[in-house]
Amino acid sequence: MATITGQRARSTLSPADTPGGFHPAPDGLSRADAEAAWRTVTPLIAGTAHVRVSKDGGRTYPARHAGPLPAGPPGQPCTVPVYDPGPGTGRMLALDLDAARAGGHVDDRRGRHDRQRDVDPAAQVAAQAGELAGLVARCGGRVLADVSPSGGRHVFVLFAAALPWRELRDLARAIALRFPAVDPAPMSSMGAQISPPGSRHKSGGWRLLSTPLSEAGAAAEHPNGPGVWSALLTEFAAELQVSAARSVAAPDQAGASCLTAELDDTGAPWIPRFGGRAPLGAGLDQAARTGRWDRSRYPDRSAARMAVLAAAAARGWQLVDVRAAIGSDAWRGLARLYERPSEPGRLDRLLPYEWRKAVVFAGGEKNVRDWLTSVSTSRPPAAIDGADEFGLIRQWVTGTACAAADPERVRRWGRSAVAVRQLLAAIGQAAMVSGSAVLEFGTRNLALHSGLSQRTVSRLLALLYAEPDPLLDVVTRGQMARADRIALRIPDAYAESVRWRRRRAGRIDGIHPAFLLLGGTAGLVHQVLDDTEARGAEVARAARLSPSATSAALRVLAEHGLAERGRSGWRRGDASLDDVAESTGAAGIHRERTERYRQDREGWRARLAQYQAARHRPVGERDGWLSLDDPDEYDFAACRWPVLAADAVRGPPPAEARDSA
Repeated sequence: MATITGQRARSTLSPADTPGGFHPAPDGLSRADAEAAWRTVTPLIAGTAHVRVSKDGGRTYPARHAGPLPAGPPGQPCTVPVYDPGPGTGRMLALDLDAARAGGHVDDRRGRHDRQRDVDPAAQVAAQAGELAGLVARCGGRVLADVSPSGGRHVFVLFAAALPWRELRDLARAIALRFPAVDPAPMSSMGAQISPPGSRHKSGGWRLLSTPLSEAGAAAEHPNGPGVWSALLTEFAAELQVSAARSVAAPDQAGASCLTAELDDTGAPWIPRFGGRAPLGAGLDQAARTGRWDRSRYPDRSAARMAVLAAAAARGWQLVDVRAAIGSDAWRGLARLYERPSEPGRLDRLLPYEWRKAVVFAGGEKNVRDWLTSVSTSRPPAAIDGADEFGLIRQWVTGTACAAADPERVRRWGRSAVAVRQLLAAIGQAAMVSGSAVLEFGTRNLALHSGLSQRTVSRLLALLYAEPDPLLDVVTRGQMARADRIALRIPDAYAESVRWRRRRAGRIDGIHPAFLLLGGTAGLVHQVLDDTEARGAEVARAARLSPSATSAALRVLAEHGLAERGRSGWRRGDASLDDVAESTGAAGIHRERTERYRQDREGWRARLAQYQAARHRPVGERDGWLSLDDPDEYDFAACRWPVLAADAVRGPPPAEARDSA
């Protein structure tokens, strides 16, 4: 082996962008293909029309090197923004599949990843990219994807509407739990960047489309609609729950065991499964298909069909999936297990009831019926125009968020905007408690759950009733002991936006009594805080409040331990709202109001009872016209028509006073 002194060896290949290593480009990766991919796709997927060029061979992409998006790919590695920082939204899921993270699989029982060292990382990345594309296709959408010379891949899911960046971030994190090769970092911050198709790779090659150019162009020009977004949220419901739990607990303590039941769009409970829906076992699948079951395990038809339903619930099925399987005759055997000649329609009557029991058994939920609310005393009414009640209520709650972001509507609300949002939160909670989109709750009840006074609630209801394209429709005006009967309405201006917004499962709460003294602004800010640190400007954007109001509210929350400031921004504090309410005296004020309103109701009902009794009292000899000079007139009239003393409990304000308030 000869050593040549004073000379340096040179490669005949082009120099690498990253010092210290070189990865030869695979065959077919040409600059012409890169330019075609760049021109066809990149302008349509960039969050804004800007690009950051790396001057150090792909190590860093500083903002000072940002410039307008060029017509062709730069000669150095570059990135484009994932989000639009102005409105805080994005139009795509940019899923980065890294070969260094590949080679794992998900343990469904514990929600952890186990590594498989004997699998080729590049092949594993390609396989997971294909699975992702197939999953999106099953949800009714399509993707475009690229591949780098090192074997890494990007999968882009484009949407036709701008979505809140946190929603996209949460879904990317959930997808990363199921697909270990996915790195959620490119979606985890407002300033996130990603290398687009056709860009120069740090190894010296180019990122080229793995999707045919025509299909990629069609996917970019015709992005996915709201149905795909909703289907993806449902598909990854379990992973979304686990991801949220891991933000408040240690990773080893927040696995698949934290999953709780959710309600689907028809109000039926179901149990999300980590990893998605799975088929039934061979024995129960045969029972569902043929109607024949193992009689040594299940003594009768009832036990057999409950075993099928419980198995389906435990494997991530929804009631709508079971109905679809029965309707397509795939599970004709399960339908036979319900048949009884003397009772037509038995399947439609029993299936929802037995499904709920199966979810309770499979998930260990003791109170699935009241899972969304603390108390549920009424049964959901029949569907309205084919729409389910719970889904309609959640859509309406989403519509209130759209209203809070509408400058024209907020301008009409004026200085009452914060109070209106508090009242709308209480109405949303009341609708979920009643299980109906048509509700009848008095102003005192709404006042207790909105952090407002009864008079303020009456005034704000009149304001909401009189709005053009309103959020509330008055069905009947309150009379005697009945409150106003109102129907939730999604304004026409927000109907399309509501279809795109994520409808989270879980409780819908009003305003906690602690904010009687801390203020409604602090309550709205506290609702948007979570365990992820966010800058003050992002908190203000999420809360739909001005930066100054948000800053003041954050200081108030921090004084009581309800907000904490970390290195990267604000997050929710560890203090309990109940403890804060007790320490500030707000809980005492709330209890005093509750007792006073109870007395108001009792006094008003007693007064109505006296009126009712007087109306049905038999006619007496003195009934008729009485002269004002009659000395017994006032005593008799006081007995017949009671008059309350000055210190008596007052009833609700009359309609005239309420309309003029």
